[in-house]
Amino acid sequence: MKGKQHVAVWLSVFIFLLCAVSSAFAMHPELVLPEKVASGHKACQEIMRLGKKYQVEGLFTKEFVEGQCLLNRLDVAVAVQLLTEKMAEKAAREGAGAIDREDLAILSDLKEELRGEMLLAQSRAFQTRYTELGTNLHAITRNITMSGGMTGVLQGSAGNKPKDFIDAVGRADLVFDFKVGENTIAVIDVEATGGSGIDSHIGNYSILNNVPLAPTDTVRFRTAWVEHTAMNDRLIFTIGKIGLTDYFDNNSIANNENSQFLSGAFVNSPVLGAPSYGPGMRVNARLSDQITFGIGYGSGDTTAANILDHGYGIVELDYKQKLGELEGNYRLYGSLDGSLPGGLKLVQENAFGFGVSIDQQISEQITLFGRYGWHDDAAYKTKSAWSAGFQYAGPIPQRKDDLVGFGFSQILVNGASAQEKLMETYYRVKVSDQIAVSPHFQYMINPLADKVADNVVVMGLRTQVIF
Repeated sequence: MKGKQHVAVWLSVFIFLLCAVSSAFAMHPELVLPEKVASGHKACQEIMRLGKKYQVEGLFTKEFVEGQCLLNRLDVAVAVQLLTEKMAEKAAREGAGAIDREDLAILSDLKEELRGEMLLAQSRAFQTRYTELGTNLHAITRNITMSGGMTGVLQGSAGNKPKDFIDAVGRADLVFDFKVGENTIAVIDVEATGGSGIDSHIGNYSILNNVPLAPTDTVRFRTAWVEHTAMNDRLIFTIGKIGLTDYFDNNSIANNENSQFLSGAFVNSPVLGAPSYGPGMRVNARLSDQITFGIGYGSGDTTAANILDHGYGIVELDYKQKLGELEGNYRLYGSLDGSLPGGLKLVQENAFGFGVSIDQQISEQITLFGRYGWHDDAAYKTKSAWSAGFQYAGPIPQRKDDLVGFGFSQILVNGASAQEKLMETYYRVKVSDQIAVSPHFQYMINPLADKVADNVVVMGLRTQVIF
């Protein structure tokens, strides 16, 4: 405990010095960054110099360092944030004298130049769900930033007796990020949804279109929460209106209906059972560079007088490995669902569940994923589900930002004559930094796990715009 207090003191000293030097040195004009920046820019050269001097690796990609690509301001802010954390750790271990004041001045100027982008770089939640929204971050004031995105989906079915349908749905998000304190932020996501999606015409458990997360033509606060970090970001506390799936059962290539697979069966496990957005909290503890432990709670009934009634709890252990340049993530979770009967749940009881989610790069271009989930079959219509697939980046040499995805899922339904199966494949074309278009093909076998039901083909086109 005494050692931790010693580290905390030196961290405070480092932050104080970083703030103090900002007034002692004038802003270096050569550090002003454009929207797109090359590795030869003075600011990037200084970041790389500091990284080499203080032995901080992984600030920029090899392609960027070699001048093969450009980065946006947010990418540079993420590097500055990592550099700040590592320099603070060095000051905590070796004392404030281990960091040159001139280097602190450069770092302070970089943070001032990127003050809007730094807000997002410091928010861990955006590293998962809101990655695509953060690429065009706008600073409204010194402590408030905004980002946004719009997604539209057109889908049509074939083989859906007695009638096929063509359906359109759209969703827009405005995300506001407020810096409340040095280690505290608040985030509000305002969402508008129009259209109910093709699932209103085709009975299934897999959810063919996960974009319309709310009833048709709805404007709402999707999330509104406060997040505080401690112990040099090793502890993260989040409380407010949250979605537990923003933090648990994540996957790097199968977790986002706006830019990856459309089907809910690939966004999260169909048997996860987590409640919709509502009152909740989560705690994330980074035990080491490779191991993270998380615990979360959400109200299973947002209309109840007591949010502790009918709650949903989840714990998860994550392991990150890196073999050379190839990354892999392995997640294991357990849940306890006390929600009222409704939807897939049949009875009022505390029902257990568990699951795993894996993504692993096997080359620079190919990443594999897999999921498995199970919950107490006595309490639900369904028993278990699994999915697997891959993502291929840059299938065409001249189109390195394009993506191809393929996934297959299967849901086991209690007492059913068959298992519902779904195949989905898509090709995501990056038209520009702000626009992406992806055609989707889905093939559903045994909808609603009915052996005699006709298989259904669904063709779709998704357009995503970020701003």
